[in-house]
Amino acid sequence: MSISEQIIKLPYVRKDNLALLFPDIKPASFDQNVKNWLKAGKLIKLKRGFYVPEEYWQNCANKDEYLNYLASLLDQPSYVSKETVLARYGVLSEAVFGVASITGRATKNYSSKIANFSYAKIKRQLFCGFSRAQFEGKNYDIASKSKALFDYLYFAKRTIKHANAKTVAELRLNLEGFSSADWREFEDYLAIARSEKMRRIYQALRSKHAF
Repeated sequence: MSISEQIIKLPYVRKDNLALLFPDIKPASFDQNVKNWLKAGKLIKLKRGFYVPEEYWQNCANKDEYLNYLASLLDQPSYVSKETVLARYGVLSEAVFGVASITGRATKNYSSKIANFSYAKIKRQLFCGFSRAQFEGKNYDIASKSKALFDYLYFAKRTIKHANAKTVAELRLNLEGFSSADWREFEDYLAIARSEKMRRIYQALRSKHAF
C-alpha cells in the first residue's frame, strides 16, 4: 500500500490518523504497514506514533519554523527557547542543531533523522516569557530573546561552579544586541526565580556589558 496524496500534504501524522485514512487496513496488519512505510523512507518517525511525511519535509521551504512547530506538538505544554532562540539573534558563537524547548512536564529528549528535540522542565512560576508564532498558519509558542537567555543560563548554571566574570565570559555570549528593555525583562525573571546563583551570573554579565 502506497502513501496517499492526502498524507503527503500533511505536516505530520499521528498513528491514529493513519488508521482513519486507511480504514481498509486490518488492525492486525497496520503496524507492519507503518514499518514498511518507514523502511521505504516515506515516513519519518519523531516519536512513537508520531510521523512526518518525507516528501513534506523535503519540500518545506522554512525548515527551521517547521521544526519549531513540530517541537510544540511532540510535548505539550512547551515553548521553543534557549539556544534555538538565541541562535536566531546571533547570541551564540557555535552552530545550533535541533530544537531546544522548555516544558511544564518531565525533561525528555526525542532523536530523529531530521532533528533532535530536547525539553527541559522548569518550575511553574517560570513557565512564561513566550509569545505566539506561526508556521504556515499553525500556532506554536516561542520565548522572547530575554527569556531564552534566562532559560539558557538557568539550566547552564548547574555546570558553572563559580559564577564570576571569567566563567561567564567563557560562555562566549554575544549580548551587544540586548537593549535596556531586554535586560529589564531579564530582571523580571530573576525576581521570580529568587536564585542567588542566577543573580551572580547576571552581575557578571553586567560587569562586562554596560546597559
